[in-house]
Amino acid sequence: MDGTSAALAGAALGDQLPQVLHGQPGAVLLVRVSDATVLFANPLAEQLAPDVHLPCPVDDWSRHAGLESSPGDDITDPANDASPLSRIAHGEPVHGERVTAARASGMSGAREALWVVGLPLSDAPVDQLTGLALVVLLPLREEGAVRDAKESAERLHSRAVLASDLSFTISDPNQPDDPLVWVNPAFEKVTGYGREVLGQNCRFLQGSDTDREAVRRLRAALDAGETVTELLLNYRKDGTAFWNEVVISPVRDAEGRLTHFVGVQSDVTLRVQAERERDAALAVARDAKHRLEFLSRVTDQLSEVLDPVAAQDLLPSLVVPEFAEWAFATLVDGTGRTRHIRATHANPDRADDAARFQELHAGLGDNSISMRVLRGELGPTLVEDVADQHVDDVTRSPETAQVLRRLGLGTAVVVPLRARGLVTGSLTLLSGPDRPPFTEDDLATATDLGARAGVALENARLYAQQRTSSETLQRSMLTPPHPSPGLSIATRYHPAAEAAQVGGDWYDAFIQPDGSTVVVIGDVMGHDVSAAAAMGQVRTLVRALAYDRSAQPAEVVRRLDELLEGLGITTLATAVVLQVAPAQSSPAGGRTIRWCTAGHLPPVVAAPDGTAVLLAGDGIVLGLGSGQHRAQQETTLVDGATLLLYTDGLVERRDRPMDVRLAELRDAVRDLGPVDVDDLCDELLERMLPDGSDDDVAVVAVRVDPS
Repeated sequence: MDGTSAALAGAALGDQLPQVLHGQPGAVLLVRVSDATVLFANPLAEQLAPDVHLPCPVDDWSRHAGLESSPGDDITDPANDASPLSRIAHGEPVHGERVTAARASGMSGAREALWVVGLPLSDAPVDQLTGLALVVLLPLREEGAVRDAKESAERLHSRAVLASDLSFTISDPNQPDDPLVWVNPAFEKVTGYGREVLGQNCRFLQGSDTDREAVRRLRAALDAGETVTELLLNYRKDGTAFWNEVVISPVRDAEGRLTHFVGVQSDVTLRVQAERERDAALAVARDAKHRLEFLSRVTDQLSEVLDPVAAQDLLPSLVVPEFAEWAFATLVDGTGRTRHIRATHANPDRADDAARFQELHAGLGDNSISMRVLRGELGPTLVEDVADQHVDDVTRSPETAQVLRRLGLGTAVVVPLRARGLVTGSLTLLSGPDRPPFTEDDLATATDLGARAGVALENARLYAQQRTSSETLQRSMLTPPHPSPGLSIATRYHPAAEAAQVGGDWYDAFIQPDGSTVVVIGDVMGHDVSAAAAMGQVRTLVRALAYDRSAQPAEVVRRLDELLEGLGITTLATAVVLQVAPAQSSPAGGRTIRWCTAGHLPPVVAAPDGTAVLLAGDGIVLGLGSGQHRAQQETTLVDGATLLLYTDGLVERRDRPMDVRLAELRDAVRDLGPVDVDDLCDELLERMLPDGSDDDVAVVAVRVDPS
């Protein structure tokens, strides 16, 4: 093999062998070549052949270990004179062949691959090693790499390169300082040191940056006579550093006395560098992922809060303690004046100071970083050291400066809160004296956070504005019921928890010219300001139609469909129009009621005798055009009876069937029947909606007063 081929072979196999050889303790034998006798063995070798008593012939040891070069191929067979251990016993070097053993050991399982390396110690300078051969069986657990290495070796017609990456050493623990007594050529190739170091302890490989703790662990294992594996930063003869993975095994004689230490050393610098680069890349990726998760979490939590003041109060607590030791958010009004400061500290003992800082919101001077960012004079800013003098310069009162010092200084990041191109506030984060200082990466994260938080706070403000507009518009059209003789009437309107859900529900109660009382409940499709406006149109039309000629419910609903179609009002709505006749219309007492339902939920009637029913009626919704037929129903309300009309927000739940909820409402009206109608409405809302509602709710309760 020429020099180029050898170099290629070394590159091809050197890339594979460290994956399967380095860092693994092996089974070690010392064999006397003259009579092929195993004299010494380490504990792993004893595990492979536990019943062997040394010294013994190498073939006996192989037979007890059940060594095979391939399945069923006994390498101790006399006919198999090419077996690796046989060649080693006759003084021939073996630079790497695959075998398996019958038993499991601390390095391998039964019939797992082992790589045999055998080196005659003919050049050993000490008499006790003369005539011996070193045998090492190394574990090869990655079958693919083993196969590739073996195939490559066979293709290149040489296994010598397999041993080139493995430097072997033998030291004598029975001599002072456990000196080296033999090294192979690979040791000199890796370290630059040759036979001149024999007689010295191998600590000459150590240097200023060698991990002293790893050295202590290595020394402790050797003192205890145990196998040890360590990764050390060592130094070659020319002073260059390399990462050395060292496996040292004790070798004992027949009486168990420690005779030698056999070391296998591998230069794993490229592997360590690759692992460090990988770890660094993973750390960067993990950090980026953590920052994105942090930003997403803060944004999500802010977005769930639709009250702007609550969102402003929440913001600092979302960045403490994960991102900062303490933080405060500063908001400004339309004139640029500070109107709100909220501070949060990671240390509960500093809560009073944080609260006092909030009270001193006017204590920050105009030249403070926070105020300059608020005015747009500065963008996102990293202050590397918030010194005492700086605190004195930017505060308007000694007390503010004292509170800031108690809260802790360190480094600071100040970022604007932006929305629709305007700075609406600032977020100031401080590391405190006991945390690592903020970095440019932290500034970038905080800047992104400020942009997201600014949008979330602005959305909360817009939601609140829309909610106020919708609710104001809706309440302006939900006038109190007109007093009706002989009837007690109470109404309630509860807007949805979210602003976008406000707007569609309405109620009404008024007296027709003939003395009948009309009670209406309805729900316009949609949940916004437009729905509230459409509700106002429909409610007005119902009032006009019902008042005209004291129209009965079915006529009101029919003519309402005609008007919606004729006027081009593209609105869908559900409704119940109910008429309570005057008292004299029912000779038997009580009141006659007539109703017509347009796709709405059924009214509930509870009688004084403790019974309660749902009134029939399920006609089609309003707004689908004229010509729709809906039946008018009629019954009598006895004196003391209670009638309840409501919208779906009172009963609709995603996790409960509607029929179950209607039954719960019927039973609640029955149980609460005797109470005042105002109390009835309040109690029903409390009982049916203990956690509030995602939809707006309208309720009308009517009771026939006893005559």
